[in-house]
Amino acid sequence: MQQGYIVIGNGEDRQRMPVGSSLTIGRAAHSGFVIKDDAASRQHLEIRRSGGGYVCCDLESRNGTKVNDERISSCRLKDGDRVLIGETSLLFELSTDQAMRVPDKTVFLQTVLDTAGCEKAPPPSSNSKELLEAAYTLMNALASNFNPCDLIDRILETTTEAIRAHRGAVFFAGPGDELLPCGVCGHVHSIENGEPRPADVGEIQISESVARRVLQDGENVLFQSGWADDSTDLNASIAALRLTSILCVPIRTQNDILGILYMDTDIADHEYTNDDLLLAAAAGNSAGLALENARNHRALLENQRIEQDIEAAWTIQESFLVSDWPTDDRRFEVYGMTEPAKVVGGDFYDFAYLDSDRVGMLIGDVSGKGVPAALTMAQLLTEFRLSAPGVKSPAELLERLNEGLVKRSLRGMFCTVAVVGIDLRDGTVVAANAGHHPVMLASEDGIASIIPASGPPIGVVPGISWDEVRMRINPGDTLLSYTDGIVEARTGTQGGPGSAVYGLKGIERVVGDHYPNSPRNLINRVIGDVHDFCSPLSPHDDSTMIALRYLGKAGE
Repeated sequence: MQQGYIVIGNGEDRQRMPVGSSLTIGRAAHSGFVIKDDAASRQHLEIRRSGGGYVCCDLESRNGTKVNDERISSCRLKDGDRVLIGETSLLFELSTDQAMRVPDKTVFLQTVLDTAGCEKAPPPSSNSKELLEAAYTLMNALASNFNPCDLIDRILETTTEAIRAHRGAVFFAGPGDELLPCGVCGHVHSIENGEPRPADVGEIQISESVARRVLQDGENVLFQSGWADDSTDLNASIAALRLTSILCVPIRTQNDILGILYMDTDIADHEYTNDDLLLAAAAGNSAGLALENARNHRALLENQRIEQDIEAAWTIQESFLVSDWPTDDRRFEVYGMTEPAKVVGGDFYDFAYLDSDRVGMLIGDVSGKGVPAALTMAQLLTEFRLSAPGVKSPAELLERLNEGLVKRSLRGMFCTVAVVGIDLRDGTVVAANAGHHPVMLASEDGIASIIPASGPPIGVVPGISWDEVRMRINPGDTLLSYTDGIVEARTGTQGGPGSAVYGLKGIERVVGDHYPNSPRNLINRVIGDVHDFCSPLSPHDDSTMIALRYLGKAGE
């Protein structure tokens, strides 16, 4: 069945109102659709469903109604017709699009059906005070309940008790308007004669045509049989159950219909009223919002759990990094630091004594983020510490690390690494670089980039070798290594308009201004400058540096 809508406005001001069985339009506050136009009467016109379509009737308005620029007293509406009231133009639409089944501006859409499936006027009200009390009880019960199954059971118990329903059930919407059980417990939540019980979909007999109408059009449907033994117009399943009245309403969220709340009764003298329909509709809306809140609550708890896991992972990862820097050897000063971005990453650094007169430092950046990168970092650090004292050169160390990572790297993971060895007796440096940024040398002569990459990152190709760089540094010189998070730090949104890159020049400027300060001082100043550069945002990648200042015999 096609659903009729009245549309007014454009863009963010656009309102799309479902017509339902009927819709009055006018200036009065109690109109179904209120328009602010001095030419409109308080009750100006009515649009109602008739014969499978919709009819527009002028309600003897003061200034009349036009449809497609022709004045009418009554006419049948077609999709795309323009209804004009004074200066107000309304568009009439017909839609069967399932993606649009929840109206943009939903107030209350209801249909009352008789035994032949024809629409009729709403029945008289019942005890509204009792229903208001039931509604209050329902809202209060749902306010802080985040258990989906318990929520549904409370809705069924409260609502069926308030309207004296014989049975009640909640179904969830599947593909093609298929009715599905609860996705949490796998059963249909149902209640019969006040007793909740889980059931299978096939156990609960309902009118599929009513359920489909509710799912497709978002209507609240009240069916009244006016039961008589000789009635032949009832749906066979309803007749077999000898039902007196049925209520079926959507369980809706802000943007979708999750399923239906279905209730019926076989009590001969109890037909549901319009107040019953209102309460059921409120229960359906409340159920949808409560279930959405429960889903959001679970997502929030899951995010909190993930954040706690990330924090724990970072604590474990941090424990692999050197934090107790040597201070009793006056031939050098060394310091390293890493600041993770939003998640645990793959940046790392390390320092080790190779023998009593030689030290080595390393910096690396594992591809990717998260736990896989952190685990790879931990493995590489372990291998470095086990292998470093026994290898003859940095190039040999890279070859060992490469072979191990190639064997373990099942997802194409690789790592850029720079390894530097320093002989503390004379300042001789032997280094090798596997795809990493060049090492920076800060001296009295200025800032220079040395030890460039001589081959690809480790973990890419087995059996590869890297060239070594040999040189001598002077007392007071500082060697400094860094990762992508420093040189690729950006202002504003990454890659957005007006975005600027910190770059190598940023490091050179800060180090040049503060040479010959200690490695700790230089690194703290560079990372602090990166934060100022990115402010008010944070760096998008891990910021990692390690520096060693050679003091030589002057430091002894």
